[in-house]
Amino acid sequence: MRQFLKIVVLASTILSSSCDKKDSENYLHFATSAEYPPFEYSDHGDIKGFDIDLAKLIAKELGKRAVFDNMQFSTVLPAISSGQDDVAIATISITDARKINFDFSEPYYFEGMAAVYHSNQPVTIPNQLKGKKVAVQLGSIMEIWLRENYPQVEITVLDNNNQAIEALISGLVDVVLMDGSQGKIYCKKHMDLSHSVIAKADHGYALVVKKDSPLTIKINKALQKLKENGEIQKLEDIWLKDSL
Repeated sequence: MRQFLKIVVLASTILSSSCDKKDSENYLHFATSAEYPPFEYSDHGDIKGFDIDLAKLIAKELGKRAVFDNMQFSTVLPAISSGQDDVAIATISITDARKINFDFSEPYYFEGMAAVYHSNQPVTIPNQLKGKKVAVQLGSIMEIWLRENYPQVEITVLDNNNQAIEALISGLVDVVLMDGSQGKIYCKKHMDLSHSVIAKADHGYALVVKKDSPLTIKINKALQKLKENGEIQKLEDIWLKDSL
C-alpha cells in the first residue's frame, strides 16, 4: 500500500511539474515600473500605458500572454539579470554602459527631454539649468545626460518622478528633468507647473533581455511587423498624440 502511495505521489509530482513548465511556456514575464504615465502607470490597481499595450502585442506575436512584474525602476534591469523576468519594458533608453550586460531590441520610440518647473521660473534652454537644483529619476537617461553635460549642477536623484514632482512642489528642487510626454501629464495635474522640451534623447526606448538571449531576434521581428501593420502608430495615437 505504501509503495502504491509513493507511486501516486511521484506521478502527481511529475504531472504537476510538467503542467507548471507548460504553463510557464505560455507566458512572457515583463519587468516594468508603473510610475511613468503615459508609458506605464497604475490605475486603481490595473497597469496601463503605451509600453504595457506594446508588451501585450509583442507577447501575442510570440504566441504568449504578457505578465507584468511591477517594481522600482532601479530594480528592473536586475530582475532581468537574475532571471526573475524575461523582458524589461519601462521607458529604458539604450546606452553603451547598459549594452555591456544586456541586449536591447531595436528602439520603438524616441522621446524629447523636458524640464518641469514652476510657471513663474521657466527653464526653456539647457544652459538655464546652471545654478539650479535639479531632480531626476535614478538610473534614467536624464540623470546620465545631466551628469555628462552639466556636472556642476546640484542633482537630486529620486526613485521615481512622483517623488521628483513632490520635491519640486515643496521647493526642495527648482527643476525636474523627465520625458516630454510625462512632463505634459504632470503639468496637467498641477496647474502651477509648466514644462519645456530642452533636448532630444539620442538613444531611443527599447526592450531589454539577457545578453545573447534568443528573444532579441524574436522581439525585433515582432516590432518590425507591428510597425509595418500600423499597430505601433495606433498606440502612439492613443497614448502619445498630446505628449508634447
